[in-house]
Amino acid sequence: MQFYFIPFLIGCGSLLVAAILRPKLIYQYPYFMAATFATFIAPQLYGLYLLNWGGPFVEAIALMCLLCLACCWLGYLPRAHPALIEKLNVSLNTNRFLHGGIVLVAVGYFFVYRFGTLGEDDISTLMTGVGTIYLFFGGLVYPGFAICFYCALKERNVVAWIAAAVAAWIPLQAAIFYGRREPTVLFILSLAMSFYFIRGKFAPRWAIVTGVVGAMFIIPAIGEYRSLATEDPLAALKAINFKQEFNEYFEEDTISEVRNAVVLIAATQETSDYEWGAGYWNRIVFRFIPAQLFGREFKDSLMIGGQQRDPSEFVEATIGTGLPVGATITGLGDSFNQFGYFGCLIFAVMAYLFKNLWVAANHPDGTMAQILYIQVMTTAMRALTHQTLDFLPGFIYSSIFISLVALYAREKRDLEPERTVRETLKTETLKS
Repeated sequence: MQFYFIPFLIGCGSLLVAAILRPKLIYQYPYFMAATFATFIAPQLYGLYLLNWGGPFVEAIALMCLLCLACCWLGYLPRAHPALIEKLNVSLNTNRFLHGGIVLVAVGYFFVYRFGTLGEDDISTLMTGVGTIYLFFGGLVYPGFAICFYCALKERNVVAWIAAAVAAWIPLQAAIFYGRREPTVLFILSLAMSFYFIRGKFAPRWAIVTGVVGAMFIIPAIGEYRSLATEDPLAALKAINFKQEFNEYFEEDTISEVRNAVVLIAATQETSDYEWGAGYWNRIVFRFIPAQLFGREFKDSLMIGGQQRDPSEFVEATIGTGLPVGATITGLGDSFNQFGYFGCLIFAVMAYLFKNLWVAANHPDGTMAQILYIQVMTTAMRALTHQTLDFLPGFIYSSIFISLVALYAREKRDLEPERTVRETLKTETLKS
């Protein structure tokens, strides 16, 4: 394992050091992904190394870590595609853009309210019931908040500030009372990235170091915080022993996402039963084709193999023991389950997509790209911490609704000559 683990740590460390020396790099894909690897994956992997847990399969996960991290960097190296940048650069009327953001917030609030009116039986089956539709549209609060805050910061509009404050309550509630990681990170990134894109202000070096080290200790304590925070979040923070929670990574019987990935990789290697990308299509069908409207038979007929693969059932059928309920399998495990070691190329594809988004976001007419970039940053992180299957549906979801708002807010203008656009693209690419 050392043969792969040490180069993996060196790679993470090198990217983080580069971001500390040039803080604005932390907003770019290879660097914020390196931070995600360092805070979420590395401690768990080190725990497996100390315990000598997983036998030969722990070497497979260490190699997968190294390959995926390398692809995050290598996929980011090619220049952005000029035609894609032109499509992402749209001149927007800020007032109309704000109107669209307010509509997203209003729709999101309505469906969050509707979800709250469901009975316990409906909520317990929300992954297959009407609750999925409510959650689908309830998520519009997040891009709505990003748009409202962006407009408030840019125009200093009182209405925009009020809308942003109203929209902020849902992510703050999710963070403070329920300890939800993704809404918390998305809320923080919406603030930080808006300041960067509009005011040119980026996180100081001390904030990057504090954020990475702090996240290492906060992440393993999230489960304990969730169980205590509903009634008194402050008391929950005081009650948690963060050092003890972190040290559980190094205990034999602890539940670990990276352990789940090792088990899934072991089951996949033992059976050679790869999905060859079917899981990505099936997840899109699962996310965007509601059985409540089209029927279960029709929905299943669109899926390759007739249904989604359940990783826990797959593992149980192979080794006799399922995965812990509620624990993730990480993008390392699920991408291997799709393509073996070639699954690392999924991270290279995401890296190139983010390269195009980054260049477009730094263009003078990059408002739409900026909001989209903010939204899908957490989707990319989730692709590592949870599973890569979630990335494409999340990207499509954000793209659809942000594009609709941009279409409403678009201003008619003369297009720049292609030569000028390409020269701007080349300059921005070199800078990035």
